[in-house]
Amino acid sequence: MKPTESRLWMARLEAEIARELGQPIGMRAGGALPESTNSIIGCLEVPNGHLVLVVDREDLSGLLVEARLIEAPQADSATVEELWSGILTSVAARLGGGLRSGESDVPVRMEPCLLQLGGATMRMGLAAVIEQAAEGKGSAGGNYDLLLEVELDAVVRFGSCDIQLGELLELGPGDVVELDRHVSDPVDLIVGDKILARGEVVLVNGNFGLRVTEIAEPIRRLESIRCLS
Repeated sequence: MKPTESRLWMARLEAEIARELGQPIGMRAGGALPESTNSIIGCLEVPNGHLVLVVDREDLSGLLVEARLIEAPQADSATVEELWSGILTSVAARLGGGLRSGESDVPVRMEPCLLQLGGATMRMGLAAVIEQAAEGKGSAGGNYDLLLEVELDAVVRFGSCDIQLGELLELGPGDVVELDRHVSDPVDLIVGDKILARGEVVLVNGNFGLRVTEIAEPIRRLESIRCLS
């Protein structure tokens, strides 16, 4: 798994949490992370990954009181956690996923952010994690392993050019067709209609070979099997 820029999710979380609280809120990066001894952790499943959210328990009580979801005398730990769990469940559903119980099983780098509602300020930590499976095995479902032995035709392309039909018919031995690629430019490795890698031409035991210098993302490589369908 790899961490992504969690701030990309802040605007969506702000809108969805505000909807649950029934009041506009403000969320911004910065502040201090909640102390681990006084925090509630929620993992929101989202398409291709999850969001890890750490919230200060004491701040959360004040936020729920400010939002009039709970009265101050009733803001005990169990009630606060139950209400917050319900809020996150609804938020996660509208983000296209669900709420995972328990703490995250992946080490992530939390980014501090602050949520403001009236006179209440809540300290939060947020990290977005993308599942590696979404870029590989998950893209082909449970049958991914069945594809690994499929043989594909790979083509190395040195370049291309536009040529008129008349010029094509006049071609003969010794004629030179100029391509649109400089001799020092990398050549393309193509499977189906997709460029999966680029590199430089080498000789291997008397045969041409390709030393790869650039490679496409795994999802692009997997998509090349569409040429079989």
